[in-house]
Amino acid sequence: MSGAAESALLLVWLCLLAAWDIRRGELPAVLLAAGGTAGLLLRIADLAAGTALSALAAAYLPGLAAGGLLLAAARISREAVGYGDGICFCLLAFWLPWEELYTLLFTALVLCALPGLAAGLIRGRRLKALPFLPFVAGAYLVLLFLALSGGA
Repeated sequence: MSGAAESALLLVWLCLLAAWDIRRGELPAVLLAAGGTAGLLLRIADLAAGTALSALAAAYLPGLAAGGLLLAAARISREAVGYGDGICFCLLAFWLPWEELYTLLFTALVLCALPGLAAGLIRGRRLKALPFLPFVAGAYLVLLFLALSGGA
């Protein structure tokens, strides 16, 4: 599978998760499992194409820590950060090399902070909860755009 097809497949998966997160406030296990399985199959295909296991491990395994951080935040915050977000980032570690995954996480956090700041400045209020996956999908779109325009 080419890089463009892989990016398109990841974008579709993230958009499905984002839509579900907005409508239901939780992520379905079957959709998470489908995306994780697809990412794992892509890495198995890399192995079959001759990529060394050590190279794949070095590129993708450190990304699991991003998911671990979100899972820890979910535990510490009594689910102010959802467990589904942490699981999603653990699964994204199969899709994106760790550098890209951390860039995605940081970009999504910045995008997620903007509505909270705007609500505080405009209304003097605090937002109670925001679904995070729409910001992850938006951040991925931003990063794809920058990559296509030569900015990243």
